[in-house]
Amino acid sequence: MHISPFQYSVIIPTKNEANYIGKALAHWQQCWDQYEIEVIVSDGGSRDETAAIVQKFIEAHPNRVRWVQPEGRQNIAIGRNAGAKLAQGRVLFHTDADMRLPDTTSFFKKVEQVFSNPKIIAATAPLWVYPEEALEKDTWYHWFMNGVIRFTFRIGVFLAKGECQLVRREAFESIDGYNEKLIAGEDCNLFYRLSKVGHLHFMGDQKVYHSPRRFRQMGYLKVSWVYLREGLSLVSLRRSFVKEWEPTR
Repeated sequence: MHISPFQYSVIIPTKNEANYIGKALAHWQQCWDQYEIEVIVSDGGSRDETAAIVQKFIEAHPNRVRWVQPEGRQNIAIGRNAGAKLAQGRVLFHTDADMRLPDTTSFFKKVEQVFSNPKIIAATAPLWVYPEEALEKDTWYHWFMNGVIRFTFRIGVFLAKGECQLVRREAFESIDGYNEKLIAGEDCNLFYRLSKVGHLHFMGDQKVYHSPRRFRQMGYLKVSWVYLREGLSLVSLRRSFVKEWEPTR
């Protein structure tokens, strides 16, 4: 039987993420030895310096960082799945280039505790804006959003944001990963489908941070409407409302 050299495979989909990917890889570098982490960057056709930045890390750490660039049609679900196909870790950690952990020790201690229960196949955590960029409206919005996500775990709907989705690899593969037909909402759809094959956990005592870039460009009302519209479309029509998801950079 093949024994994985890694406990976690951090999978980061990118498209023109030169402003964040270097910081992201440096962030993971600080803890990848301690927690047996590999990082896979799955690129959707970047035209900026993303590839060059990642290549420098690959040259310095060829056993820790890898790169894949799927051919043909692109969306974030395809990118996440392409990264997962290369993964060697026992747990897939799907995230984004602008995500960071405020306390890796606390976070992974909790993850290890959660996944020590063999019935739990996936987990997520509350999402907050970088403290140094957070405005009062960011705090209030994320307080509400995290409350909604926590509530969905109690009623069996299981929403989860793509910035933090930890999944046992065998469970991920058993449902064929993310639904590549979805342009948006692939993250929530994944957890809903996973709930049919095992138990999911909301790590309410942990935090992950991300950039407020989308909220700054679109505003909270528009972002909320887009999320609600996509959610209703997935529930009622089983498809994304949008034909193409515009990345915010």
